[in-house]
Amino acid sequence: MNSNVRSCMSNAKWRKFFSVVNRDTLELNMCTWKLIDEKQPLSGHLPDYRQLGDDYVGDCGALNGPFEYHVIEWLLLPAKHGYRPYDKAPMEYMSQDLDEVKKKIDAVGQFEYELSEEGLKIFGYK
Repeated sequence: MNSNVRSCMSNAKWRKFFSVVNRDTLELNMCTWKLIDEKQPLSGHLPDYRQLGDDYVGDCGALNGPFEYHVIEWLLLPAKHGYRPYDKAPMEYMSQDLDEVKKKIDAVGQFEYELSEEGLKIFGYK
C-alpha cells in the first residue's frame, strides 16, 4: 500500500459502524467491499452481529470466508442495487436510504466517508 495512505478505521470503529448499519430500521441489504489485497471490488452483504469478531468479519457473501478489519480499503453502500428474485427473472431494483444511514453514523462517531449518487463509501484507508 502507498506510504501516503492513512488508516481511517480501527477494529473498534468498524464494529461501531456495523452495529449502526445492522439496525433493522435501516433495511440495508447489499454492499460492495474493496479489500486491499483484491484488485476488483466484490459484491456481498453486510455482516450481522454473529459475524463480527474482535478483529475480523465473517463471511459476507462473495468474499469467501472471514477476513480481518484491517484489510478493508473501503465499503460502499449503493444507493440503488439490482437483483433477480429468481433465476431468469427480470432485474428488479431496490433503493437504500443513505441519508438516514449518514445521520445514524454521524451520531455515534467520526467516520471518513463520501456520499454521492453512487452511494455511501466508508473508508478504511484514504
